[in-house]
Amino acid sequence: MFTDRQIRNLKPGSKIKDTREGQGFGIRVKPDGTKIFFYGYESPVTGKRRFLTLGEYPGLSLEDARIKHGDAFKKVKAGGDPLEAAHQVQEARKAELTFDELAKEYITNNVDGQLVDGSVYDIKRVLLAIGKNGAPTRLDDFKEWRSRKVPTITTEDAAKLLKNVAARAPASARNIIKAARPMFAYALARKMVQVNPFILGSVKSFLSKPVQSKLEATVKNRTLAEDEIRHLWAALPTAKAGVEIRDVLRLMLLTGQRPSEVLGLHSDEISGNWWILPKERTKARLDKNRADHNVFLVPEALVIIGDKKGFIFGSPVKKKKGVPVAEAPITINALGHMISENNSYFGLAPWGSHDLRRTCRTFMSDIDGITAKAAEAVINHAKEGTKKNYDHHKYQRQIENALTLWRDKLVEIIGGPLVPELPDNVIPMKRKVA
Repeated sequence: MFTDRQIRNLKPGSKIKDTREGQGFGIRVKPDGTKIFFYGYESPVTGKRRFLTLGEYPGLSLEDARIKHGDAFKKVKAGGDPLEAAHQVQEARKAELTFDELAKEYITNNVDGQLVDGSVYDIKRVLLAIGKNGAPTRLDDFKEWRSRKVPTITTEDAAKLLKNVAARAPASARNIIKAARPMFAYALARKMVQVNPFILGSVKSFLSKPVQSKLEATVKNRTLAEDEIRHLWAALPTAKAGVEIRDVLRLMLLTGQRPSEVLGLHSDEISGNWWILPKERTKARLDKNRADHNVFLVPEALVIIGDKKGFIFGSPVKKKKGVPVAEAPITINALGHMISENNSYFGLAPWGSHDLRRTCRTFMSDIDGITAKAAEAVINHAKEGTKKNYDHHKYQRQIENALTLWRDKLVEIIGGPLVPELPDNVIPMKRKVA
């Protein structure tokens, strides 16, 4: 008969060790020291050996483990199978799961803490209709589905929803597919549903050609031409926005980095002529093969950054609804609003901040002296195929050369100094290091 003292004295080994008391009741000790009560038996239903986990010691006391074992033992003696019953309960739960419950489970298991903050926000906004600070959004496209049982949702239902949303905003319909398809893939793998209703090929069979075209992912190909770059750079000094936002756009074009990465720039990330962009602030934060990203700062970039401490592009918002706001950078939404609303895209055809990154990368392909590998290293794209396992070169020399040549191209396009404080024939300078 087990005693608490005996169980406490059980020591882990290099392999799992089972100690049995009798009637299938035992305790398993894992190499990490975890101790688990179990019941081993032959199923009267299938005739197979089964292993029923009763609970972990000491969270489950020896006394309570004996009670759970006794209940399971009686069930087997009566011709039942405790695991089969538990499986039936689990299957019944899957059949009863609502859309809202599935969305919350999926986000807890596959989204929170595993994706960048912007992606987490987008998924919660679409699937749970949750906006900033956890407040409900004004519009909930899944409102009629919230309490609906997941197995009852069909591909035709998804097609009807997407058709209605696409009539209002095609981009919103595409966002629904982007968020809901992986969620239902999660449900399909766990046998909560029989089919994934958001597979685009199947959805299209219920829709007309015009509606189908609205659901196709748009190819992001907007780049600024030379005359547009020249126009934008000349318009920035008089833009209806703070100097921080104007400088954000300049620095994005000069460095080719993502909007969120530039907006979050902190003085602690600057070391001489280099911006050491922490891996945690990039899309590579969960990739074990990636490291911090080094961005060379040309003289004009150093002038734009200056000697400010803390967030270089700090938010001007100090209070929200009377409540003080901790120091934080300017938000993506504020930047997008400034570009599209306050300044009407600066008199250009519609464009977004990410298009400046695409513009930088596109021009690099046409500059002699910049290889494709160097250009990809500048914008911190992941290496493809086996290269990510074998090529661990940092490309710092190539990044410095590429961004310097791109800076020279910008001077040529603009036809003069990039910043008033710096003539176009300067020698490289270094930012003060505290």
